[in-house]
Amino acid sequence: MTRLGTAFAFVAAACLAASALAQPGRPAEAKIDPQALSVAQEIVELAYPPEGRRAMFMGTMDSLMAQMRAASAEVHGGRIDPGAEAILDRFFERLRARVQPAIDEASPALFAAYARAYARQFSRDELLQIRAFVATPAGAKYTQRSPALLADPDVAAANTAYISRTLAIVQPLQAEVREELTEYYKTPQR
Repeated sequence: MTRLGTAFAFVAAACLAASALAQPGRPAEAKIDPQALSVAQEIVELAYPPEGRRAMFMGTMDSLMAQMRAASAEVHGGRIDPGAEAILDRFFERLRARVQPAIDEASPALFAAYARAYARQFSRDELLQIRAFVATPAGAKYTQRSPALLADPDVAAANTAYISRTLAIVQPLQAEVREELTEYYKTPQR
């Protein structure tokens, strides 16, 4: 695949990562125990204090972007072309500036969804145990630092290697689907 194709793949992956960070899923239809939901909401507030949510999301996005950039360079046996790298830098600055307000807007719904998911996945008794743990200094540190683990050097290296292998798999498939879609849209009898 060409360097342009790799840059395209990198930008597409960045957009998908940003999108995944910013958008809650569709509401589930399962019934939720109101008492379990109340405890789950407390867990969410303790585990993910509202004042730290933006930093958590943006830090995760920054870590993913750095790892995607490193993986892209690795796939090509070294550093990305400086001109392409400057374009990607500007793209990421714009992406970050535009994603941050979307994250701010989506956060209340997303964390409300987390609370509902916890209430569906755990019994009230389990939630009480989780809340007790999250309320401790170690529990609070554990939950609030978990997203930051993505930036840990060991995790970053393992994730970069994973992304490199994935890019090597995805790039030929992207070329195939691009060709197939191009042919499809050229055909007038769609």
